[in-house]
Amino acid sequence: MKQQPEKVGFHLLRAWGPWGAAVFFLLWQVAFQFVYGFLADPIQKEFDLSPFEAASISSVYLLAYGLMQLPAGLLLDRFGVKRILPAAAVLAALSVYFFAQAQGFSDLVMIRALAGGVMAFVFPGTGKIAQARLPASRFALAMALADMCFGVGAVLASGLPWLLNTFSWREAMSAQAYVGFGLALILWLSVRGLKVPSQTSGKDENLTQGLFSSLKRPYVLFGAGFYAWGAGLTFGFGGYWNVKLQESCGCTAPQVSELSTALFAGLALGMLVAGLLGGRPARWRPILRSSTILTFLLLSFILWLSQTASMNLLLVLMLGLGVALGPCSLAFAVAIFGLPLKHGATVVALVNAGGCLSGALLQELPIWLGRGSGTFLSVSVSYLSVAMIGVFLSWRLPLIPSNKNYP
Repeated sequence: MKQQPEKVGFHLLRAWGPWGAAVFFLLWQVAFQFVYGFLADPIQKEFDLSPFEAASISSVYLLAYGLMQLPAGLLLDRFGVKRILPAAAVLAALSVYFFAQAQGFSDLVMIRALAGGVMAFVFPGTGKIAQARLPASRFALAMALADMCFGVGAVLASGLPWLLNTFSWREAMSAQAYVGFGLALILWLSVRGLKVPSQTSGKDENLTQGLFSSLKRPYVLFGAGFYAWGAGLTFGFGGYWNVKLQESCGCTAPQVSELSTALFAGLALGMLVAGLLGGRPARWRPILRSSTILTFLLLSFILWLSQTASMNLLLVLMLGLGVALGPCSLAFAVAIFGLPLKHGATVVALVNAGGCLSGALLQELPIWLGRGSGTFLSVSVSYLSVAMIGVFLSWRLPLIPSNKNYP
């Protein structure tokens, strides 16, 4: 007998509702991460900060966020999503409110670090909810959509300059904090009835035991390595455009912004397509192998044509490069393949931490090469070598057996 439409809708709401609440909070959090780029000037003027101090306020968030990924995953697995995630969401909203009340450089740094630390819980918490509540065949899509928040959040943050024409940066941050409190309440209402296995629901385990047992799994190691490659190349090549190619092809600052937007728009599209196609594990290897080869070819074309191609052609190539890099979001699905639910957040956090750290490191590659004074050949060889690592990794993906949880 067919299910009634209202029953089908209720079932979908119960399955996707808690995940959706977590994703909306993730989107809010990413907007806070990127919004500082537009607040830096008024904050620097108000507190008479040096350029180094202003940059430190930005970098301390990413440092705290990256370092807290693994502890966040371990705590979520140890004590459960419905205990940890709403508390972290409230603390995140509080940190944004306190940021708006800051009275000096030390306040700004400490509060921004606190924000990065407590916001680190949201992404692995989202992954754990998806693993527990959604069919296995939908996990790749759920994580792709969650990963897309980083691009969408950046776009939302770009609307802040318009708001700053009417409101001060403190008023804008206070308003975002109030929105955060509302989203935290929705998140708590959504997850309070969740039945997600945690390590306290079975035998008592050491907090780090799940991490060490997970690291023995080849799928986890592959997922962490592949996501580190994809995130590192994405943010690294973005940094390269901002430094080297801007000089070599004569791009203006607005053009560089357009190229970066094209890259991240393509990345979001590639993640969505990979999520839709990646419901079956048998498809993962051909998708990843095809995407890494395409990444290498497009990167080669961009480097080769960067000094002679028209801006429209470069935009198309950068959009295509983003699409080719998008399937790196499948690393989360590979990493949790066959993984017990009680270790899900730890593994999602492990993979995400690899991407955060790799992206931060490779974004500095142009600086290591002398802020654009390195030869075009040396820069090209560096990034093409990184691209080849992805091709190598995709061919090293272990054979994935059939699984009854996947259609």
